[in-house]
Amino acid sequence: MATDRDWALAYLEQARADFRGMRAMGSVSPSTLAMVCQMVFEKFAKAALLRQGAAPLGAVRRSHRAASRLLLVLRRQRALVAPLGGTQVWEDVLWVVGALESAHPQLASALGPQLEYPWEDAHGAIRWPERDLQVAGALGDPKRGLAPRVFRFAELLAQKSQSMSRGEHATGVGP
Repeated sequence: MATDRDWALAYLEQARADFRGMRAMGSVSPSTLAMVCQMVFEKFAKAALLRQGAAPLGAVRRSHRAASRLLLVLRRQRALVAPLGGTQVWEDVLWVVGALESAHPQLASALGPQLEYPWEDAHGAIRWPERDLQVAGALGDPKRGLAPRVFRFAELLAQKSQSMSRGEHATGVGP
């Protein structure tokens, strides 16, 4: 029977594959980029929770709140993200990760923004991610330069997880 560590490795490998796909996407629509970013960070977070024994496998597999748990840990235990530059350096990226998770269709409120699907707002207007999802707009705004920072943070997590999956001892954030 597979262990939590086996599952953590599987989540890590899929997160890395999704990340490679995210990098290869080039100039896709911001809302499409947002969906893939959400998938990458969710899998990195699930791998971290399993690897650290912070959540049981059943809860990890059923939930889409793994990134929120990881963000909470990063904000409370700043030493975890210090090796990557600290929370001050990544605050905008951490906002993106949280906003992406909040817009996940299984977590968003009935009248709130949706990551993948159109939604009806409180005034009865139909909205859709490409035009109306704030986090997608932020990722697509070249003046903010947020997308490259999100990519860099994901890249650091991927590198960190690679060394840990090889059994190297490292401190800091990551699965």
